[in-house]
Amino acid sequence: EWQWSAVEDRTTNKMFVLKVPEENEGQEMVTVGETGHLGKPNESVMAVRFIGPRAYIVTFERTDPFYIYDLTDPAEPKKLGELEIPGFSSYLHPVEIEGVPFMLGVGEHVNATTGRRVGVKISLFDISDPASPTENATFVDEGAYSSAGNDFKAFRYLPVSKKLILPKSEYTWSEKGNFDGFVVYNVSLGRVTPSYEIEHANSYDMYHGCWYNAYMPARSFVFQSKLTTILSHSVISTDLENGDKLWNMSLDEGLENTACASYFIGF
Repeated sequence: EWQWSAVEDRTTNKMFVLKVPEENEGQEMVTVGETGHLGKPNESVMAVRFIGPRAYIVTFERTDPFYIYDLTDPAEPKKLGELEIPGFSSYLHPVEIEGVPFMLGVGEHVNATTGRRVGVKISLFDISDPASPTENATFVDEGAYSSAGNDFKAFRYLPVSKKLILPKSEYTWSEKGNFDGFVVYNVSLGRVTPSYEIEHANSYDMYHGCWYNAYMPARSFVFQSKLTTILSHSVISTDLENGDKLWNMSLDEGLENTACASYFIGF
């Protein structure tokens, strides 16, 4: 809830627990429990993930409080622990590494002083002790943007190989330094490291090229150790292990493009 006219506390964040009615109780869900205000003044809820009887919540204004709540008693949600770090996660995904439970977060890194968003941030939260969560590993890609933060279908994590596949976009308003594609990361205890990138268009063509006026959202899937990525104006197949390109198909080829559109049209 936002109160735009307020100066010191513009937001009210709460978590409500609703009861699904039994067969003879009608069709209305009733509130059986709620929390107090979540986060600090003026923070907004950026991500929520429910796993079993627990809720994992991220709020944000200039720093990222990461909260763990116990919902064992639906009438009295109870905060178990919290962690405050720069930036925020807008998507949370549960993973397990060497028997330890983690929450993998994708969002943005932020300057804690100015609040300015400076790039993609990947965080690995250790949630084995809910009273004291920690950030086990982090990786920041400055100047980049990933649609996986607000489109969970663009996110892919492979639990066997511990590989994270995320779309990445970067636009410099010049012919150099642009990027649109995917990054494959290796995730392990204490480390999140980029393994290789998959480029769906080169920087020069992104700035100067003539493109069809449609843009495919980022999607990926893996079959028989082959990674297929769909993004923007192309589909690419890559060897998952070493990053070698196997084939590339343009989605613009053969289309009657009577007017040139910019690369990120519809993005």
